[in-house]
Amino acid sequence: MRISFLLSSAFCLLPSVFCFSQSNQNTFLYREKNLLCEKQLNSKECTIHTSIKPFNNTKEFEAVSDSIRQSMSGYVSPRKKKSKVEIDLIPLFSFMPGHSSDRTEYIYESSIGASLKGHYFNKLAFNVNFLSGNSSYPKYIDTLIKQNAVIPGLGSAYPSRQEYSYQYYSGYLSYSPNKIFNFQIGKDKHFWGDGYRSLFLSDVSNSFPFLKISTTIWRFKYVNLFTWMKDVTNPSGMKNDFLNKYGTFHYLSWNATKRINIALFESILWQGTDSNRARNYDVNYLNPIIFYRPVEYSLGSSDNSLLGFAFKIKIGKRYRQQFYGQIILDEFLLKEIKAMNGWWANKQGVQLGFKWLDLFSLKTLTFQTEINAVRPYTYSHGSVQQNYAHYNQPLAHPLGANFAESVSFLNYRYKKWMLEAEFLYAVYGKDKDGKNYGGNIFESYTTRPKELDYGNKFFQGLKTNLLYTQLKLSYYLIPSADLLAEIGVAGRQEKNSIASLSSTFFFIGIKTGIMNRYLDY
Repeated sequence: MRISFLLSSAFCLLPSVFCFSQSNQNTFLYREKNLLCEKQLNSKECTIHTSIKPFNNTKEFEAVSDSIRQSMSGYVSPRKKKSKVEIDLIPLFSFMPGHSSDRTEYIYESSIGASLKGHYFNKLAFNVNFLSGNSSYPKYIDTLIKQNAVIPGLGSAYPSRQEYSYQYYSGYLSYSPNKIFNFQIGKDKHFWGDGYRSLFLSDVSNSFPFLKISTTIWRFKYVNLFTWMKDVTNPSGMKNDFLNKYGTFHYLSWNATKRINIALFESILWQGTDSNRARNYDVNYLNPIIFYRPVEYSLGSSDNSLLGFAFKIKIGKRYRQQFYGQIILDEFLLKEIKAMNGWWANKQGVQLGFKWLDLFSLKTLTFQTEINAVRPYTYSHGSVQQNYAHYNQPLAHPLGANFAESVSFLNYRYKKWMLEAEFLYAVYGKDKDGKNYGGNIFESYTTRPKELDYGNKFFQGLKTNLLYTQLKLSYYLIPSADLLAEIGVAGRQEKNSIASLSSTFFFIGIKTGIMNRYLDY
């Protein structure tokens, strides 16, 4: 049995191996980390279903790990024979001071915590993460925190001398009895899709309790995700007043060929107990196979259900270029779509993206661009408690609905260095004059103006333009601990007929990269 307890002051004692070293562990859901293995995951030989994240470490991932370690250090050290039992305690750390032009005070992210992980006989694995921190943000994020009492992606915001404090928990217990099944239970985030954004399920919101069953047979991978979430729109802000909501998600991924992947998605969310009725997890939605629309109708239920379709196509001699996309269907009637009359309940969204690895044959240079568009009132529900959200943040796209967005990245890596440029342009419709125009998914769609039963269109309401750009340079100090130094500058401009807001913020610091933090909306 090997037990290693590592303190923040002893980072230099960490072995120079990559983080995918333990079998049956999940990788951290961190985009920059996933970029390191993008080429290997999309190679001709790899059979991993790339749209289901976080990845579960398998023997196939060990080969990916070796390739990444070699590209970062120039060699691959001999892989140590694994112990039957391994436990690691790794410190988590973040100190990212900065300055925003729209604030007189400095902004910063400061947190400390730990990650405990291990495995037993390569079948049973666990991971527990804890972070406690104090933070301040650019004005536009600060405004959202004041409105929602939630720090984006981290949960409840508590007032402190340093502005806001928070405590974040995540973790899971994973069991793989064989190569076919993997069972996980825990509290964590999930991301389904090949893009930067996901219209199905993303990691924008806080972590939530879940039970996940993954089944891999031949070229198919089927995921059942059963969840317990929170509606925190109650104005009291007290946790005892938060309302329960539950969700079941299905995702079927099929590697039809070495170049083509096709996936189907479905989900249903329903509210728990409220002032009018008592309701817990509905056993009818525990069925791991059946589509939920028929079940919902058979129950006479008005629960919130969605359907989706996704694809990825790899082209080029070395599979270096890929097209991907998603279609999400909330509600629709074909006759109303054919009529092209803007019926309010035709609620759909679409994503189209393109990625080019080794752009112009320059190794480790990656270009990615994608377009996301979601019609008004999508993801919302008649009961706010049943909207497609958790902890006051969307479960899919951070802009909610009634928007179109273009986001592009140019990323270059040289050994442990990574340079990335981001360009984002979005147009969306805000509510105005006290009317619900379909962009805010936390509003009940029953509050829409009566004149908008028909004639709905993109960007209705207060049409707003958003431009966000960022340039960031990172250096992996200790890849095995996901510890990196980072420096960057970002600019944001939001403009409509009423106001024009702009800010530029600069940041520099050291952090442990274990999760995505979205500030580009």
